[in-house]
Amino acid sequence: MNRRLFVTLVFVLCAGMAGAAEVPEPGELVQKAIAAAGGEAFSRIGVLKLEVSAEQILHEGSTKLETYTAYADTTSKLANLRIEYPGEVVVARVGANGWSTAGGVLDERPQTSSMAYRTLNQTLFTLLLPFSLEMEGVWAKEVVETTWEGREAWALLLPFAKGFFVSPVLETIWRVVIDKDTFKILAVDFMPPVRYREVEKVGVRYGILAHNEIEGAKIPAHILAVGLSLESQETGDYRVTKIESSAWDGWAPGLFVNPQHLEALE
Repeated sequence: MNRRLFVTLVFVLCAGMAGAAEVPEPGELVQKAIAAAGGEAFSRIGVLKLEVSAEQILHEGSTKLETYTAYADTTSKLANLRIEYPGEVVVARVGANGWSTAGGVLDERPQTSSMAYRTLNQTLFTLLLPFSLEMEGVWAKEVVETTWEGREAWALLLPFAKGFFVSPVLETIWRVVIDKDTFKILAVDFMPPVRYREVEKVGVRYGILAHNEIEGAKIPAHILAVGLSLESQETGDYRVTKIESSAWDGWAPGLFVNPQHLEALE
């Protein structure tokens, strides 16, 4: 081989290797995404209050509006959560111990604890990204290179523990697309598990369109969820979620602790 050509090829190869970004470990990428959103500031909030309005619009024109107020303990990696629905319905948990009341009456059915845990995870996981990536039951499995709207990005692949969500259709591998330079979340999407695709043929893509800044932490304020066909085409179904967030002044154990347990402690 011509010596000059050989040197040129070696130079090109080495330059390409030097320019290639090293794929981060999944846990490392999670920490960088959280830090970019103000991770330390988030943990200092204490209790975060979220006033949520979610409007679902289907392709045939029907709409559905849901409103609720949520509370999240930012010091616990979101292990302690609470939602207050209209009609005096409360769903809350401390760790894996969930509970629910309706009109102030405790639901004592044996399945309530598990259902409360799953409902809170399913409702609040996307609303609290990227901080929810550290929740118990979320597994940062793998990172691969990708692009998003012309931007170089990492795709973080997330399986979930069995029983993390109410719907088994959501217990599939989610993809979190993270910008390589800023570590900002660009998109989140998933397709239904293969075993459910005969009955559930729609996946979802989430986009965080705006943030609120609470004491230095960036909290999603406007989320667009778009339905996707199995061919990754938009179906015309979408949901718009708007969140007004604030630091809740004070700390009340009754926000998260089962009323029976709280009464015994008192």
